[in-house]
Amino acid sequence: MIWLAALAVAAEANSTPLLDYASRFSVATAPNEAQLRRELDLAERALATNPPPAKNCATTLGAARFATLLQAVAAQRAWLADHGGAVRDFSRALACTPRAVALYAQLAEELLNAGRYDDAMATAVHGFGIAHDDYRLGSIVARLDFINERWPDAIGWLRWSAAVTPERDKVAYWECLLWLAQLRSGVAHPQPLGASQSEDWPKPILDTLQGSASEEQLLEAVREESDETKQREKLVEALYYIGEQRLAAGQTEIARRYFAATVNLKVIYYIEHDLALAELAKMRARAPPQ
Repeated sequence: MIWLAALAVAAEANSTPLLDYASRFSVATAPNEAQLRRELDLAERALATNPPPAKNCATTLGAARFATLLQAVAAQRAWLADHGGAVRDFSRALACTPRAVALYAQLAEELLNAGRYDDAMATAVHGFGIAHDDYRLGSIVARLDFINERWPDAIGWLRWSAAVTPERDKVAYWECLLWLAQLRSGVAHPQPLGASQSEDWPKPILDTLQGSASEEQLLEAVREESDETKQREKLVEALYYIGEQRLAAGQTEIARRYFAATVNLKVIYYIEHDLALAELAKMRARAPPQ
């Protein structure tokens, strides 16, 4: 019977319904990119009309207003994956309001997305010095630990993030990463958190990770979405998390294809896009020289 079990594992490894479905898509730009660029243009015009001072912004009477204008421009750059520009403008906004914890979280996130992991961690730690219980900073630290494969730390921060995040729709995503961090750390039987208690998306992803649904059923949940942009976004999420599951199972090449498909769909404003980029970068760094 052992050989039958081995055949079943091999068959599952060779069945890639999400990947097969993603191969049907050929996209050149991010969803709604034209609209995002128009919004960036409007934010830049507003900033140009009220430019902050080059120095000592925090001491001016208009410091909060300048920070808001800079934050708006930086946020639009982040949506368009201009991480370098977003880092610059979030930093300028912080120079105007240096105790704004939300800005530390946004800056840390963009540093993470830019691959500047040490700077992202330092920024998050600085933010924690102002607000030690900020859930946004905690989720960034959790992702940094996940990327850097510091599994005990990632597991701890993901549990903490799931417990304190007030936006309950986000909790299921921390549960997915928590499950995967346990798998990647070598835990044979990960412990579910059950914190989100959501029956909506992304529960089909979590069900698939935990073995109560198949990847084919997950694909059906994606395909049930009638809105083209939302379906593309859901497909990106599904591809990334199942790619991580494949990687945890030792299916490295198949996982690489899932991560590549995640990136190729160009949902550049989702964390899964940047997490997939991080995995691909690690795979390239570990590849033997040709």
